[in-house]
Amino acid sequence: MVSVHPAGETVIIELQYRGHIQQMVYEEFETRVREGEIPPDVPIRFDAVTGDRFVPAGDLELYRELFNPQRRAFRDKLIKPGVPLITAILVGIQIRIYMLSWVPGAEEWLQTDWTNWAPGILEQGEVYRLITYGLLHIGFTHLLFNLTFLAYTGYNLERALGSINLLLLYFGSVFSGGLLSMWMAPGRPSLGASGGDFGLIAAAVVFGWKHWDDIPNHAQTKFGWALAPYLGFSLISGLTSANVDNWGHLGGLIGGAVLMTMLSPDLSEQNRQRNRIVRRFSTVLALVSTAILFQWGPHLVRLQAQHQGSWSVPVPEYWREGWTFTGDRGWFSPTGNATMVVNRTIHDRPIGTEQAIDALIEQMSASGARPEIVERKAIQIGETEGTSIRMRFALSGVTNELHAVVLARGVMIFRTHIQSEATNMHRYAPIFSKALAEAQLSVPTSLIEAQERAATHPRSWQPAVDLGDALYRVGQPIEAVTAYQKALAKEPDQIRAWLGRLRTHTFYKLPNGLEVAREALARSNPDARVIVAAVDLLDSVDSEEEARAALNVAWKALPGNGIVRRARIQRGMPADL
Repeated sequence: MVSVHPAGETVIIELQYRGHIQQMVYEEFETRVREGEIPPDVPIRFDAVTGDRFVPAGDLELYRELFNPQRRAFRDKLIKPGVPLITAILVGIQIRIYMLSWVPGAEEWLQTDWTNWAPGILEQGEVYRLITYGLLHIGFTHLLFNLTFLAYTGYNLERALGSINLLLLYFGSVFSGGLLSMWMAPGRPSLGASGGDFGLIAAAVVFGWKHWDDIPNHAQTKFGWALAPYLGFSLISGLTSANVDNWGHLGGLIGGAVLMTMLSPDLSEQNRQRNRIVRRFSTVLALVSTAILFQWGPHLVRLQAQHQGSWSVPVPEYWREGWTFTGDRGWFSPTGNATMVVNRTIHDRPIGTEQAIDALIEQMSASGARPEIVERKAIQIGETEGTSIRMRFALSGVTNELHAVVLARGVMIFRTHIQSEATNMHRYAPIFSKALAEAQLSVPTSLIEAQERAATHPRSWQPAVDLGDALYRVGQPIEAVTAYQKALAKEPDQIRAWLGRLRTHTFYKLPNGLEVAREALARSNPDARVIVAAVDLLDSVDSEEEARAALNVAWKALPGNGIVRRARIQRGMPADL
């Protein structure tokens, strides 16, 4: 301990340093010892303690109470020049990869197979892209800018934290930047070391905040608040450029800052043990994340609803529209390995799912494929029952699979399918299953509006006929007939109501069709359209002779009528009696 001396007396300490004696007041000596600027082997003379003798500073209790060897070692690492081996290796690798891109065909290969790209990661399981993209660059300016930041921040952080911790900071920042960029901008590929650079800059800022009092004055320009303006400027400038991966920058920044809050310089066994735990935990977390992406990536693809009338099925939000080989408008994966279709077709009469499946097979066959149905099963979307099929076929000599769901509702056929090479379908089937889980077949707007008009105007025949037509189209024949009958109760000779009633009985095979046809033919005010519709109904209930007789009667009642003439010709009857 320092001896007590009279109040106000200046205490002088002498240091034998580099061949000369240096004097300083005790307060300065204390500050310099705390700062680690006076090593323990420097001889000092302090009258109150050593008398006339110079003794090594480390032999004195007052020195040992002030001196922190870890702080001294920490400051020495920041002061002494050295070779930042890992930083140099990282810079060297990226320069050599850039030089490799000069080889013909290499640049396209690097950008196609090694960049950070959500379709490749999620759909193809290429999780390595989350690391390799951080080693690639386009153009010398891009390379120079990124490697300048890497060399500067990497050099200082490697001296402060050690090589292994620097590796964790860089690749951890690259990984977190790649994850955020992949999730927030899935349709956009990215590459470059800037995610790692932002992580290192953020780490240097946090490092300065944590250890500001221990950093030598001349080294404080490399850490903490001194780097914050560069960080802010780089982020803001990135927002003004359409070609900058700002999500990757932000993800790298967050990753570097979080890791740095948990890391400390390797100056004690306690710090080294904690850093080992941080490195192991971070590595395990990254491995688990990549395993999840590899195994469950297709389930993580974000979908966006596509509407075809009342038919809504989501497709991957970053897939592009185009025409598929089946002749349908669809969506294409950027990988080129899959297409998806959401389709609605409207026919002049109701058709079933089997007819719709036959039509799809015909479409595919017209494109040169010879599909074979390998699985067929019932499926239900909401309250509508349909058919799910899996087909296999050859396209350009390669075996493909097509998974489709077909629903029939009245005169409308709803279909969605996904198609891919058979070897890749295990990656795309989960996307299709997820889409089907979110698919919806809602009530058509036209039916809702018709119901509202009919309820608002119950005494008018026209809203009732419109409602009957809407119900006919959506496959509710009994309700449609009821609506037509309400219209006829108000206007017995209303042609549209008669045509709708007859058409509904004909195409939906409703009971009492023969009686309805005869009732229509017995009307006192014959109309050619109603007569022919009644004849069609007679044919549908296997009363062909009665149908032909009705046409003969109609021809006599309406001689020369073109509608009746065409109906006779279609049945092989003479145009004239």
